[in-house]
Amino acid sequence: MNRKNMPYIFAFLGIALTAGVAFAQPTLVDPIEVFEGSLDDPDTEEIALHWDVTNLTNDTMHLMVTRSIVQLVSPYNLPYDEDNSGAYDRFCWGPLCYPYGTNSSFTTDAYLVHLPPNETDTTFIVDYYPAGVAGVTALDYCFHPVDDIDAGTCQQVLFCLDAANCALNIDETRIESSPVFPQPVTGISSFPYHLNGASMATLRIHNASGQLMEQETLSAQHGIVYLDAAEYAPGMYILTVATPDGAKVSERFIVQ
Repeated sequence: MNRKNMPYIFAFLGIALTAGVAFAQPTLVDPIEVFEGSLDDPDTEEIALHWDVTNLTNDTMHLMVTRSIVQLVSPYNLPYDEDNSGAYDRFCWGPLCYPYGTNSSFTTDAYLVHLPPNETDTTFIVDYYPAGVAGVTALDYCFHPVDDIDAGTCQQVLFCLDAANCALNIDETRIESSPVFPQPVTGISSFPYHLNGASMATLRIHNASGQLMEQETLSAQHGIVYLDAAEYAPGMYILTVATPDGAKVSERFIVQ
């Protein structure tokens, strides 16, 4: 990965869609948007949320799940280590409950959920473990075909434990960025960023299993992070830029 400081430019890319073309997306049945509870309640030591995924189209769907971090309490046990403190999470999909902190389900055929028309899958579960940490954690789950998250359906869930306000924090200092482009990453792709007055930020890249692959301090107000496909194994990655005051932005990218 290379980083180059240069005048900050956002490229707005338009995608033309042919009239009459529709995306066949899965339908979520009674998804849960907010869980509110108290750490004093023993039932909140492990919070399990569930909703069904239905195919209301005429074509069979082959779906995986991608989990994205929107907001975390502190401390948060990620990457997960049984000897560390902090809240943590996992999800179940298809035949498997994935390790704590995993960002996406496996992409091989045996681990996808194959959903024929008018059928419903009941295997999705979110497990959240507050571990004595109060506050609001927000996670986003997308159900989609492999390498095509835009063709899927996403749902955000807020876990609120002893929180005065069950809502996302809005920071005055917000990081601005453009998506990683081009995607998938087959050679060199770029990720422009702008810290909007923050003195520094930390860039982290995790693989789909939640393992930290790279970490770097960004001290320039604006610049471009360059991603070289030759430095990564094929698969999905999550790039996160976070400032000390809590502003954060995350982007997914796929390496082929």
